[in-house]
Amino acid sequence: MKNFVQLVRELPTAVRIMLLCAMARSVSFFGILAYLPIYLNDSLGMDGASVGYVLGVCLLIGTMVSVYGGYLADRFVKVDFMIVLDVLLTGLYGVLPFLDSPVMVIGLLLVANTASSSMSVTANALLADLLPSENRAKVFSLRYSLQNIGAAIGPFLGVFTVKVGTGGPFWLAAGVIFAALLPLVIFRRLFTGGPAKAGAVAGAESAEAGSDDESMNFREVLRVMRADRRLGLFTLGGILSIVVYGPLLTYMSQYLVLVESRDTAYRLVAYISAANAVVVISTQYVIGSRLKEKTLLRWLTWGTGAFVLGLVGMALSTEVWIIVAAIVVFTIGEVIVVPAEYMFIDNIAPANLRGSYFGAQNLVHIGVAIGPIICGFLLVHASPAAMFAALIALVVLGWWFYVLGCRASAPVTEPQKVKL
Repeated sequence: MKNFVQLVRELPTAVRIMLLCAMARSVSFFGILAYLPIYLNDSLGMDGASVGYVLGVCLLIGTMVSVYGGYLADRFVKVDFMIVLDVLLTGLYGVLPFLDSPVMVIGLLLVANTASSSMSVTANALLADLLPSENRAKVFSLRYSLQNIGAAIGPFLGVFTVKVGTGGPFWLAAGVIFAALLPLVIFRRLFTGGPAKAGAVAGAESAEAGSDDESMNFREVLRVMRADRRLGLFTLGGILSIVVYGPLLTYMSQYLVLVESRDTAYRLVAYISAANAVVVISTQYVIGSRLKEKTLLRWLTWGTGAFVLGLVGMALSTEVWIIVAAIVVFTIGEVIVVPAEYMFIDNIAPANLRGSYFGAQNLVHIGVAIGPIICGFLLVHASPAAMFAALIALVVLGWWFYVLGCRASAPVTEPQKVKL
């Protein structure tokens, strides 16, 4: 605890602001997410299948386009880009309750998902710019804990604001994001001025310098990233891993409704959600602060082992204590893998392409959309045992891609930064 308090005290003010903003954006996102299916059904008359397609497509397109968002983060001053995205999100969420056209609502949701994904990528890159390398894993872990706190608070606030009107959760999201926007505007100088913050504007200043490396267009940036086997292998590993831990509540709901009564299934899902949140919030910083570059692959192996043990436990029984124990072990894997991925990408990313690399890494969220599809198919056409076996196989395959990524050599045009 002493080390934690000391770290927070020593963090630059700009970093503290970004951490609080990250939690605020998490509150807004999950406040809407819990309410969105109900809104689309009640206000726009969409059936369950249509709602699923809309949310899935918005997530996939937003994730794909965030690669370009990362490129833009490298081209401009990152804090200015974040301010623009926050203004855009505030306006979108403020307008949505007044629309009754499904086409317009879907279009704005698509833009909002794209802006939100680009915001996440830009924030990752800016945090890396503002922090020395030895503190980045600790701060990424701290931010992930704060985001999970926001994820726990958001749905409750969203439900409460429904009493204000059908657009209550959207107005909540707009208000929270506006509140997060203000310190970025007021204290903008902290993100761009002074020698300690010089990295925050490195991309924009380099672009003005006009060197060949720093004036690359998007196609050339993509060519550089495609040539980096480490990035490609680690992104594949991340997609396969997040298939397993990203949609945990979704596929466990699918499974439990099939093997238990609805009341029992709902009760178990509540236990799963609570156990997952408590473990992430209570252990994320403790574990994340111990991640080291030289032992990254060892940590990823432990994380994969935790996933496997947790999945085996979930497959064995639906007894409450077994499910909760399995979720605790499983969540340790999540707590390890998430900051480890950020650390690896930060280690290999060239300074002038950090936003683009984090944008490519953000493609792992494709797995969140894939997971429920795979699990639903296996539950219908095979068996629960087949679903858990497939999840174990996917996470082990993902670990193997991590191994290959850690062992791959840097591109010949770029000096290797870190030996893992």
